[in-house]
Order: sequence, then C-alpha cells, then structure tokens
Amino acid sequence: MTTESPPLRPAVAPLLALVGLLAAELAVIGVTYKHLIRFTCLENWPAAVCGGASTFMVSVYAMAAALALVALLIPEAVRQLAAEAGLRRAGLLPNLAGFAAMMAPLPLLAEGAGTAVLPVVLACWGMGILLGATGALLMVAPLARWRVFLAAQGGRFALAAVAGLLAPILAMQVRPLWRLETMADLTFSAVAGLIRLLGYEVAADPVAKTIGAAGFSISVAPVCSGIEGMGLVAVFVTLFLGLFRHELRFPAALLLYPIGIVASAALNILRITLLLVIGLNGHPGLAVGGFHSHAGWLSFTLLSLGLILAARSLAVFARLPRPAAQAPRLPPFLADPMVAGILPFAVFMASALLASTFSASPETVYPLRVLAMAGVLALFLPHLRSLGWRVDPLALGLGVGIGLLWALTGPAPGPGSLPAQGTLAGAGLALWILSRVIGTALLVPVIEELFFRGYLLDRLAPPGSRRPWRVLLAVAVSSAAFAVLHDRWLAAGLAGVAFALLALRSRNLTDAILAHAAANAVIAGVALATGNWGLI
Repeated sequence: MTTESPPLRPAVAPLLALVGLLAAELAVIGVTYKHLIRFTCLENWPAAVCGGASTFMVSVYAMAAALALVALLIPEAVRQLAAEAGLRRAGLLPNLAGFAAMMAPLPLLAEGAGTAVLPVVLACWGMGILLGATGALLMVAPLARWRVFLAAQGGRFALAAVAGLLAPILAMQVRPLWRLETMADLTFSAVAGLIRLLGYEVAADPVAKTIGAAGFSISVAPVCSGIEGMGLVAVFVTLFLGLFRHELRFPAALLLYPIGIVASAALNILRITLLLVIGLNGHPGLAVGGFHSHAGWLSFTLLSLGLILAARSLAVFARLPRPAAQAPRLPPFLADPMVAGILPFAVFMASALLASTFSASPETVYPLRVLAMAGVLALFLPHLRSLGWRVDPLALGLGVGIGLLWALTGPAPGPGSLPAQGTLAGAGLALWILSRVIGTALLVPVIEELFFRGYLLDRLAPPGSRRPWRVLLAVAVSSAAFAVLHDRWLAAGLAGVAFALLALRSRNLTDAILAHAAANAVIAGVALATGNWGLI
C-alpha cells in the first residue's frame, strides 16, 4: 500500500533571499544610472531612444505586476513550481553575469559621448536583461519544473506578460483622453450627434458646451465627462474580481475592466441625451430635479448587474463546470440562499433609483416600492421560513436601544418634514403613511439583513472561519457598506456592527433581523408620533 507524498512547499528563507537579491540589483542599477553618473540622455541620444528606454522599463515593471497578479490566483501551482527555489549556482551565475553586463557601459556614459557608444550600450543592456532574467527564473525553479508549469499555465502567463508590456504603451497613447476637457468634448459631440439623430432641432455651442432649444438647454461641463462613473466601475470590477476570483477565468476576466469602462462612457452619453429629451418634451423639472440627480446611479447599477451576469454566464469569463458526474446539484433558483440574499436587495435598490430618476417627488411613490419589496420577498417565503425564527431578548433589547438612540440623536423636525406633504391628502396620505411604516419596520430590515449579514458577512467570513482577521474584515466591510446606504453614516455603521455581532454570536440571521426590525419600529413610531419623518 502506498501513500501519496504531500505537495512540496517552498522554503521561505530561500525565496526571501532571492527577492532580496533581485531588489538589491534593481536598486543599485537605478541609483547608479540616475544619480551617480553625469549623463543626460536627451542631450546625447535621440529622443526616441531615451523615451523608448524609459517606457520599456515601466513596461517591465507592469509585466512583473501582471504576472504576480496571475500567480496570486493560482497559489498551488506556484507553490509546486517554487518548491526548490533558492540561490542555486545554475541561476545565480547567469543572473550575476547579467547584472555585470548592465553595469558594464558606465565608463562609456559621459557628457558629449554622443551616439557612437549607443550600439555597445544597447547590446550590453540587452544581454544583461536576458542573462539576469534567465538566472532569476532558474533560481525560482529548474528547467524541469518550468516545463511542467508552462505546459499547464503558460497560456495565461503569456497573455499576462503581453498585457503588462503593452499597458504603459497604450496608457501613453490614450493619456489625452483622461483629461476632463477632452472627455467633456467627446461627450458633448456624441450627445449632440445622438440628439440630432433622434430628430430634435437643437443649437449646440462647442465652446461653451451648451446644447438645447428654446425653453430648455444644458451644459456638458467637465464633471459630466463620465470620469466618475468609469472610476466607480473600475473599483466595482476590482472588488468583484477579488470576491469571486475562484469562480472566474483569468486573465480573460480582466477584460471586464475595458468592457465596463467603455460601457460606462456610452451609458453616460445616453443619460445626458435622455435628460435632454425629457426636458425638450416639456418636463424640465423632472429632467433636472429627478433624472439628472439619479440616472447616473441607475445606469451604474444596471451596468454592474450586466457585468455580473456576463461574468457568471459566459464561458470566456466563468470557470467551466466540472463533469456532470462530479458536479453538485444546484438548488432551484428561488431556493438558493445566495439568490435570496441578493435579489430582494437588488429590487429594493432598483425601486429607489427608479423612483428618484423618473419622479420629481420620489417619496410619493413609496407605496409602489412597498409592493415591489413585498412581492420579491414573497418569492422567498420557503427560504425565510427555514431561517429558524425566534425571539431573542438580547437582540430585541439591543434593537430597541439602537432605535431610541437613532431617534434621540436625529435631526429636529422642520417645515415640510413629511415628504409627501403638499402632494397627497386624505386617503392617499393615509396610504402613504401606512406604507412607510410597513416598509420601514417590516420589509426593509428583512431585505437589508438578508444582504448585508446573510450574504455579504457570510461570504467574507463563512461559518467555521477560524481566522480573527477575516471575521473582523467581514464585520468592517459589511458594516461600512451598510453605513453608505444611510445619510447618518456613523450611526448606521455602529448599528451595522451591532447587527453583525448578533449574527455572528449565534450564526442565526433572525437575531439580526429582529434587532433591525425593533430599531426601525421604534424609529417609525417616533416619526409617526412627532411627524418628524426625517428620522427615517
């Protein structure tokens, strides 16, 4: 009977020594060439050579970063590769020879040397890079291990290397696009062309960047260039790739960055065009008061959902499923706890965005939002019944305390504190108040806890997590995300921490739901009694 030998693990000390050696070589080369010799490249060599050398070095660093990113995504393969890493002679000698070749041209570099020494210098640098890199690779692993590794992982590493080398070059080419004025010009031209394509007669001033007709016009300022949306998409994609890295195919998943950024720019152009259409059709108040303020978030939400859908359903991004004989049976869609955590929250957020975008008085349509929330929760009643409901005294008492503190430290009532005041009366106003209380005290706590504590907290710190830092990170991230959803972010963040600790204490989500519902019921009761609806 034979037993499998455990997988080899690289020793830490040899790896640290190797990293230290390479860092020291790069530091010596950089300091020597930049500070210890008197040689001005542009005064001796063509600008193309100087710029090309600088860009090449940046590309090398970018390639190293891209390769490191891919290596982090396949840790087991990298551990197997580097099991024999160290300062072995087979790699150390060529590496040191490469370092010597890089330093060899120093005596030739002096002011006034001109282009006569250029061929020799470039030859030394080329040989030095080749020998140094070859030696470093051989110190990471012998040829036999590299053959096995590249046979399995060579394709993705080759793509990462090419992407890293080209990234700085492409960034230099598109750098003018990232100037706000340039982006605003492009956005203005696209909006003007699209609105005219739709058949509207408008006057467009490219200098002032104003566009419109009699009675309604807009200015496409630099802040309307779409840079903020592109930045948000980049952050979202980064978080998504980090959270779902085990379910995605790399480096193909990195294409979500350019796809998301281009789509964000296109949606920004569409948003401004629709703003014009709404205003030109006799609804300037809705265009400026509602659509302008919230359409950006609506488009960001839709784009984010689209990127998630593409990443999870397209084979180019998602990992291929295992063979049918080994694949676990997935639960039905409406019985999937992950869906139960995400979908109701998505409907909740989408209803808020739609109300703010397409209504000049979004609070007046809150009863419709309550119907949407109740409808989506009804789809998950079997899952909700299975949560193990109970009345926990600690959760109930903590929730009441949070609600009282929120109400006591909230803003004082002011004129027009009832959002629906002036537009609703009688039965319509009574329906609005009833809907607001039901939504605040019953529906919102369930929806938010399903997402923030039932999905996000468990995703970051699954049951059984034994690493304290991971649990602390899960509490911090879920509570911070919860705080962002509220105007009073500090108080909301502290409340989120309390709800998270309740959920972790028993690993029973209903404790957090009960505390959240008790807090919101107290707040709704105070708002109802005092008319201070600004508390909610």
